[in-house]
Order: sequence, then C-alpha cells, then structure tokens
Amino acid sequence: MDIIFSANNNETVLVLPVLPEKMPELINSYNNTTFETVNGEINLIGLRTLRTVSIQSFFPVNKNYPFIRPQAIKDGWTYVSFFNKYANLKMPIRMVCTNGFFEISNLAYTIESFSTQINKVGDIEFNLELKEYRFVESLQEV
Repeated sequence: MDIIFSANNNETVLVLPVLPEKMPELINSYNNTTFETVNGEINLIGLRTLRTVSIQSFFPVNKNYPFIRPQAIKDGWTYVSFFNKYANLKMPIRMVCTNGFFEISNLAYTIESFSTQINKVGDIEFNLELKEYRFVESLQEV
C-alpha cells in the first residue's frame, strides 16, 4: 500500500514515507433529520456530508529505515513544509491510496489540522486531519 499526496495538479508529489498501522479510515456521515409527527417519529434521509480522514505516523529525518516506502523523501521536514505551505495558501491537496496497482481512494482534501512533535530519536511524529474538498464549477457566461 502507498499513500501519495500531491498539490497544484501534481506540481508537488510526495509518497508518505512511513505508513500508519492501519489504512486511513474514510468517515462518511449523512445529514439525516428526525422529526416527531402525529404518527410518530420519522427520519428524513439527507445528503452525504464531506468525508474526513485522520492519519497519524511519523516522518523520518535523514534516516535509512528499512520500512520507508520507495520513492519517499528521507528529509521529514519536506513533508512538514508541504502541509504547512498548502494549508497557508488555502489550497486543497490530493491524497491517493493505492494497493499495489489498484487505486483505493483518490480525493481532494483541505487540511483541517496538522500537528507535529519531534520524538527522542529526532523524527517528526504527526497527526493530520483532512476534510474532503468539492470543486465548485464557476458560472460563466458563454
């Protein structure tokens, strides 16, 4: 499995160097509404809300661990800069999850939160919270 982040139409592409213990869980919620009526309670089916995902792992800092994903960058600060840059630019990023040659998920996300902490061996532990981003077509006169 690989988790690949990209931004600005693949201007920057980064392979997550260390996979989390489990595949990130995509959480789907729905805006269903319950009402009391004279006939009892009813549930109106609502639309799906934006998906959310949380990833916790670490970025190695110039280490040659045997479990680092191929094509990943060894300098963990590159990843920190990437997430901070696109959060500050208010631009969505794309996360693609693959299992070998098959694409499991490919969605655009906003960075809702990104926290880091340097551990005792000098690597960067992180927690990343993402929310699905829906592109809105602009209305233009033809």
